[in-house]
Amino acid sequence: MKKLLIFALVTVLITFIHTSCKFAPKEELGDTVAASVFEPYDTTMAGRRKAGQDTLLKARMKNTKDSADLFFIGPESNAQALQLLSYPSRRDTTSFSKGRHLKVTGNADIGRVVRVKFYTLPSGDSIVTRIEEIKQ
Repeated sequence: MKKLLIFALVTVLITFIHTSCKFAPKEELGDTVAASVFEPYDTTMAGRRKAGQDTLLKARMKNTKDSADLFFIGPESNAQALQLLSYPSRRDTTSFSKGRHLKVTGNADIGRVVRVKFYTLPSGDSIVTRIEEIKQ
């Protein structure tokens, strides 16, 4: 009886060992990876290039004049608030609450150019009451 019990236990263990090896993850290395992937990024030239690009960008932005009533709709806009980015430079960002009855003409998706009408509350706060898409 003891031999029968040991035989059954050994059979079960051999079955588990065999199936566990069968389900082990198999790593196929395939092609080797290029050494450039592992080399550190060269920051000496990148810093110089970025500085040159920044000065060009600042010079362009200095000459840009923003429109007073045209805006881009920003990515942080939601059902309660409207994020407006200045047009065309996108330098200035403002957030406004939406009015209860908001009239939208055209498409008011994120990234669209719109003309916005405001209503000033007696407390001095401004809310958006009308959005009109500007076709480009």
